[in-house]
Amino acid sequence: MARQVRRRDFCFRLNVYAEPMPDRTEPLFDDENGFDGPVEVSRVIFAAEDDGYAVIEVRDESGDEIIVTGPVAHLNPGERSRLVGRWKHHPKFGPQVLADTAFPLDPADRAGQVAYLSTLRHIGPVRAETLCDLYGDQVMEKIAADPSGVFGCLPKLGRAQAEAATESWYETRALRDLHVELAPHGLAHLSAKIHARFGDQAMKTIREDPYRLTEIDGVGFVRADRIALAADVPTESDRRAQAAAYYLLGEAERRGHTHLPAEQLRREAAKLLGHTPDPEVLEAAYGLTCDEGRIYRERTLSREIWVAGDLRDRAELEAHIDYLPDQVEDETLTAEQWQAVVAAFGSRVSIVTGGPGVGKTVCTKTIVTEARKANLRVGLCAPTGRAARRLSEATGTAAYTIHRLLEWRPGTEPLFKPGHPLPLELLIVDEASMINLHVAEVLLSGLGLDTHIVFVGDADQLPPVGAGKPFSDLIDSEIVPVTRLNHIFRQAARSMITTAAHEVNQGRPPHLSPEEGQVQDFYFVERNTPEKTRDAVVEMVSERVSAGLGLDPIRDAQVLAPIYRGEAGIDALNKKLQQSLNPDGRPALTERFRIGDRLIQTRNAYELGLMNGTICFLLEDDPEEEMAVLQTDDGQEIVIPYTESSDLKLAYAVSVHKAQGSEIPVVIFVCSRSHSGMLTRPLIYTAITRAREMCVMVGDRPALENGVRRDEGGGRFSSLSERLTTSPG
Repeated sequence: MARQVRRRDFCFRLNVYAEPMPDRTEPLFDDENGFDGPVEVSRVIFAAEDDGYAVIEVRDESGDEIIVTGPVAHLNPGERSRLVGRWKHHPKFGPQVLADTAFPLDPADRAGQVAYLSTLRHIGPVRAETLCDLYGDQVMEKIAADPSGVFGCLPKLGRAQAEAATESWYETRALRDLHVELAPHGLAHLSAKIHARFGDQAMKTIREDPYRLTEIDGVGFVRADRIALAADVPTESDRRAQAAAYYLLGEAERRGHTHLPAEQLRREAAKLLGHTPDPEVLEAAYGLTCDEGRIYRERTLSREIWVAGDLRDRAELEAHIDYLPDQVEDETLTAEQWQAVVAAFGSRVSIVTGGPGVGKTVCTKTIVTEARKANLRVGLCAPTGRAARRLSEATGTAAYTIHRLLEWRPGTEPLFKPGHPLPLELLIVDEASMINLHVAEVLLSGLGLDTHIVFVGDADQLPPVGAGKPFSDLIDSEIVPVTRLNHIFRQAARSMITTAAHEVNQGRPPHLSPEEGQVQDFYFVERNTPEKTRDAVVEMVSERVSAGLGLDPIRDAQVLAPIYRGEAGIDALNKKLQQSLNPDGRPALTERFRIGDRLIQTRNAYELGLMNGTICFLLEDDPEEEMAVLQTDDGQEIVIPYTESSDLKLAYAVSVHKAQGSEIPVVIFVCSRSHSGMLTRPLIYTAITRAREMCVMVGDRPALENGVRRDEGGGRFSSLSERLTTSPG
């Protein structure tokens, strides 16, 4: 792949559109004037990735350049659109058009037509030029009238290629139709996702059951409801109420709940609908079910019941392994550590839990050693690649992600499942607090009842992403042996990071001065505004990580923050850190990033080998081939097509949840007063325990102290613990 690519005009700063507007000889307009006419997009100045908002520069029919803001993120340079909106005068940036809608138009000139046709499969620039030569200004109309006939007559284009080009044409037109349908509702930027989900039925779905749009990430009930009400769906219809109920259960699962109490669901639905719905109507929603006053999505209820039954069955069975470790052979372990080792062989399910520096890793290594002495087939796994890598390094034994261990790609069945279990006699699952209910179900389904399972983790960290908290519920149920490691070993106690984490976990603000014999690797930098907090973080990463520690600020430092929005949020931090750490990186991946950027994958992409939460670095970019090269944080290089890059985000700053399961040399954690609503004891504790060599907290001391007092880690609706202690029937 060529490393040198043509540099395009890269502009990703919000303040770029402050450039002076072209001189005009007449007064422009006032705020009352509307705008309705064709324009051509010159460049995209800024485009948000979540809500369709963008700032673009366009040319109108007279050639004047205009700045446009609003829901126009679906428009790209070179595209024509009928823009509908109104003029406004920004006090700083001058005259702009605030767009209401933007309807796609076919390109009017030859260059635009060639660019459009070149995007079709098997056409490309040369064949696009040929088409324009053949049909002139009528090329778009001729193709629209008979695409298969037009493409089939192209010289040296085979039948299969002509069919693929025709299919590609129909796909682009379907997307244009969706744009037109969705633009009035501010959803045009989601046309591609909606088409991918519903295919040829997309338009029919929108018109006949718009509430199904809630199945698309980024739509939500409110937007789907707007479309439905515009189509005269009655405000008190059962379909509307049930769509709200199903949506609310989905949102509850994203917040970690497995269900909602019926009364809470009714209250939340009333806020969403504007009236109080009939509870029986809500409970009758397709895909929902009621279990003793708790409303579940059906699949989640069956999942919770099955996981409870499986764990209960394993706990009630006698040990399958006939081996008893002899403590005499190793007197370096404490009594509680040996209790954990013995439980691994004496019970089919056991748990080892504790904070940093208490010896969980030593326990794990000893269990592996004893399993080898007994000639047992032993496996090791963790929820994330980073955690699995750390486990492998600590034990000297290969460790895998849960997905790789089971050979499981969500959306398909795992290779190892009921009837075909993993051929293991003992499995150690590290970072088990990160496992949600769904992953627990799939993991247990892939293990025979004879397999001993040791769950190792820190119950005081944040609960997992997704519904449920199986690790915590299993501990609370007390149906399996649980070893709580509490003794902080002397070597670990020398680190202020370790003692700070334990102090926070006990509900006490961490001390900021080292005690005798301690290494000062934990700091608090006080800043009393979000802007000052943000600037201090940027200065710290940009200058001190390299100068003071001799580490690479892009690869060895990670900024963690509780929220995305705001001056000290993840989004703003990423922009500032990119500008500071990588100012000269070449624009890459359609100018979303720069060569050298630190990125994170936000969705599992098994076909590429990229998992949700993987940190990677952008090495190369080839816009001609529309491919880029990433290097993961474990050194692997992955080639990724542009079409698969939408789930990559900047990762100079990430959420604490995204950092779970990792250890990073330097952690800088933002705890500004503007984040107060999100600061909790488990979140702060988890952030601190991600740091290996240095942890710096930046923000307000009162915000930190208030957050430490808020112990809200387990506030999830889950009935797994209750089911574990209750016999079925």
